[in-house]
This record gives sequence, structure tokens and C-alpha cells, in this order.
Amino acid sequence: MSDPSAFGRIIDPIITHIVNPVITLMFGIGLIVFAYGIFEMVWKGGDPSARTTGRYHMLGGLVGMFIMLSAWGLIYLVSNTVKTF
Repeated sequence: MSDPSAFGRIIDPIITHIVNPVITLMFGIGLIVFAYGIFEMVWKGGDPSARTTGRYHMLGGLVGMFIMLSAWGLIYLVSNTVKTF
């Protein structure tokens, strides 16, 4: 008979040392893209095409951060569910 929590003990270091840093890095990239969009809108405020590009960068950064936050939440939920069995 196998220990059902063995999978949780195996997957936990992978999540801690590989997945979480990758998600943090991607969240940081999304934050940088968002900040660049704000900078672009403020710095080149008179140019309508630059404002549109800045708006797209801000939207892309927000979507990226939302996706990374959702992925982190799903991974956390699944890993904690697996660890309890």
C-alpha cells in the first residue's frame, strides 16, 4: 500500500524551487510592462498613437499579472489539495 501524501512531498519542492520563481518573474515582467505603459502615456501625452500604445501596454501588463496571479492560486489550491490526501 502506498502513502497518498507521497506525491505531495515530491511535488512540493518542484513548486517551491521552480514554479514559484517562474511565476514571480512573469508577474514582475507584467508589472514592468504596465509601468512602461504608464510612462509612455505620461511622457508622450501629446501624441495620440503613443497614448494608444501606452494603453495597450498597460492592458497587457494587467492581463499578464492577472494570469500569473490566477496560475499561482490554482497551483496553490491543487498542491494543498494533493498534500492533504
